[in-house]
Amino acid sequence: MVSQKRMSNGEPKPPVGPHPSTIRVSAQYVSQAGVEQQLAQTTGDAQERSLAEAKEDSLRLQGVQWIDVVRRALHLPVRTYTTACTYYHKFRLAHPPGTTTGDGYLWSDAAAASLLTACKMEDTLKKSREVLAASYNLKVSAAHEQLPADDPIFEQPSRIVIGLERLVLEAGSFDFRSRAPHQVLSKIGRSLGKGEDVKKVHDLAWTALTDIYRTFAPLKHTASTLAFATLELAARLSAEEAVLQRLQQVSMPAWQTSRAEIMETELDSLDLYIQHTTSSILGTRYSLDDFLRIRLALNKECNDKSIPRYCMAPTPQAPTSQVQNGHPTPVSPPQPGSTQQSLQIPASAPEYAPVVGTGTLRFMLNPQLAKNERDQVESHFKEEWEEYEEEIEVPIPRSERPAPSTGPPSSRASSRDRRTEVKREEPEKRRAIDERRELDRVRERDRDRQRPRDRERDRDGHRDRHGRRYDDDRRRYDDRRYDETRYGEERRPREDRRYRDERR
Repeated sequence: MVSQKRMSNGEPKPPVGPHPSTIRVSAQYVSQAGVEQQLAQTTGDAQERSLAEAKEDSLRLQGVQWIDVVRRALHLPVRTYTTACTYYHKFRLAHPPGTTTGDGYLWSDAAAASLLTACKMEDTLKKSREVLAASYNLKVSAAHEQLPADDPIFEQPSRIVIGLERLVLEAGSFDFRSRAPHQVLSKIGRSLGKGEDVKKVHDLAWTALTDIYRTFAPLKHTASTLAFATLELAARLSAEEAVLQRLQQVSMPAWQTSRAEIMETELDSLDLYIQHTTSSILGTRYSLDDFLRIRLALNKECNDKSIPRYCMAPTPQAPTSQVQNGHPTPVSPPQPGSTQQSLQIPASAPEYAPVVGTGTLRFMLNPQLAKNERDQVESHFKEEWEEYEEEIEVPIPRSERPAPSTGPPSSRASSRDRRTEVKREEPEKRRAIDERRELDRVRERDRDRQRPRDRERDRDGHRDRHGRRYDDDRRRYDDRRYDETRYGEERRPREDRRYRDERR
């Protein structure tokens, strides 16, 4: 039972009005700690958690692959692809598997809703039926089996995709600020000069930048960081040392990036190419030894310069078994330079968990404006209480009032003690009163029993102690001293002097 809040005077607190609503600030970036926190499995043993992580990676890669294939069939630009992948990753983080909303949709429907949202955002408008029709026609080989977009078979899937579009927008916090990393890549490539080697590195980096959207790197770093990382990786793959040296001479602070962020992005790309080779575009063009050679070189640099694996990483936990090719295998020891730095989740990391509240959920882009509004609203809901002490004299009945004390003036504690003593004495006093009342009732019964005897005696007349009756008008002199017939003389009056002398 919830107690009702009351004011200082004891009256019930009046209602404060409607809920001031809930504000969610949009955050374009999230750290590795935030990603792992959203995808963490809290139930099951180590093997079950590893299987869940492998399933999550598989669904993520399948969704991005679906978006890439469908957007090529619809002839959509690469900026629509990058925006759709960003929305898809955010949606998967907001509704991970194992939750009510995460288990209520298919990954293909989520990918279609993300692509539809990206088409509207990048002004490459496509209807939901057209997206679904393109996906369906890719599965059939014969031309006569392909269906148009207005076929009734796409009616129900279209409604599902439109319903998921709202969840995709909420997962992205209605943030329509898009990034164009491929344009930043072209700007940095032009700053390296002209030549066939630069063009070769640029084209290879373009493909690597498209592949990097299969990972969570676009959610963790800026477009300039992604462009620098893919250019360096392309230069190492093509063995263009001259281009690599010119790239390392470019001022990174001018592009709002750092060496640690670039190193983290490169290692994320290499993890994709090494662990999921067939799920990428560039992974099948090179052998696994090329990627391992670059990985060892980067690990050595991280070890020499004390660069952490992740810029913002969670606290390292005990090693658990991972799944590779469907079989659980023990975790390999950390490689040199991959030491994780134990840092806390930054305050700017987005909270992807659904907000639970009774008010309206609103989204804002400027965190400072949101903070100012929260402070202003909280000032109206702030409760101020004043504590004061007051001594109240409780009147005590005269019969129960204790004897006055000769000590110092009574305080609150002494008054409380007196009240306690009075409460203790009350049962004894009530017991004494009951005893007196019982004694009075016994006496009353005795009187009632004596009254009939008195009435009977009055009815029979007066009798002396010997049982002889006598009249009321006759004086009672039955003592021998006053018997005149016996003593033979009259009684002398008391005034007689001789009588007084004899008595002396």
